[in-house]
Amino acid sequence: MRLSAALPLALISITPVIAREQDQTVSVGPWTIATSFKAEKFDSCTMSRSANDLDITFERSHDGLALLLGSPRWKLERGKEYDVRLVAGPRSLHAKALADAKSVTIAVPDALSGRVRSSSVLEVRGEGATLKVPLDGSTAAVERLESCFEKNSHPAVETNPFVAPSRRP
Repeated sequence: MRLSAALPLALISITPVIAREQDQTVSVGPWTIATSFKAEKFDSCTMSRSANDLDITFERSHDGLALLLGSPRWKLERGKEYDVRLVAGPRSLHAKALADAKSVTIAVPDALSGRVRSSSVLEVRGEGATLKVPLDGSTAAVERLESCFEKNSHPAVETNPFVAPSRRP
């Protein structure tokens, strides 16, 4: 009788722990690493910080790496694409910044994603200004971001521990 009463209590106490693991964030230097879920399914991992009135987020999803930049002072035309040049160290690439009202999303080309780890600054050069994204502490943060993505992007195989596994060739 004690076991049947203890089991539901144990399950109730475990549920909040599982929910908290999904919402967990970790600080790595000036960066905050977090997981993002949509409809209880893993969506992406993010690495974010604020600097110089600029909200900076790198998002790692199945689509690759994206840079999200935002500022409460911006007035952008939602849906408009702006031409930008991304510069990290000696590497420079053309990209498009897709605008929302107060932010832009830029797909980071694979050729530049490695530079995010090793450069001290990523410049986003637009027609009106050059935004300087500080990358201090990014080496460890990007490693944690990639680790977060790898860990969460491969769903655990559901198994039934109470039934012998089927033997298939």
